[in-house]
Order: sequence, then structure tokens, then C-alpha cells
Amino acid sequence: MSDKAADDNKPEWLDWATEERQIGQLLRDTNPDWFDEVCRILFEYDPMLIRLVGEPEGYAPEAGSIIRSLPQCMNVEDVQQLIFNVFTQWFTPEFAGGRSQYAETAQALWTSWKTQQQE
Repeated sequence: MSDKAADDNKPEWLDWATEERQIGQLLRDTNPDWFDEVCRILFEYDPMLIRLVGEPEGYAPEAGSIIRSLPQCMNVEDVQQLIFNVFTQWFTPEFAGGRSQYAETAQALWTSWKTQQQE
């Protein structure tokens, strides 16, 4: 199969996911402690209400997407919407569940983010 044919058979979301992972790695390289903290918060609060991953590192793709947009958030409600949007993008709206289930995660992340900004 030619490279062109392989590209034609590639799912369209694959390029997006690859780019998001690269950006996430860049963010991790820039501030590994903060990146690990976001992964830990996502793991601890498990906003999708199921254990998809066995360790905080399993949330690295979503953490990168969240960290990338977190500076645009003005309050905890913005963070809740951001987390909900990220999980909806990485999974599906049906699998991501309702926005309300992201409230505790958003509160923990907002508190940590504000602390991070003061350091």
C-alpha cells in the first residue's frame, strides 16, 4: 500500500490526537510538576466516574489539552466547561457524561491553578 493510500485510510481524528499529544508533551517538558499535578487531580476525582486508567499518567492526553486552555479560564465554572469539553473531544459526548459531574474536578483544578499562578 502506498503512503497516499495509507493516509486516505487514516481516521481524521488521528492527526488531531497526535498534535494534542505533542503539545501535551511540550507542556509537560516545560513544567513537569504542574503537568503531574493535573494528571493526579484527574485521576483522583475521576470525572467520568469510571476507572479508565490505573494510574495518574493515564490522563496525560487530557491533562495536556486542559493545561493548554486553562489560562483562558476566569473562574471555576470556566474550568468545569473546559474539562467537560476536553473529555467530550477525547471521547464522545455520550461517554463523557454530563457537565455537572465535572464540578468537583474543576474546583480542585481551579484551586491548584490559582496556587500555581502565585508561585
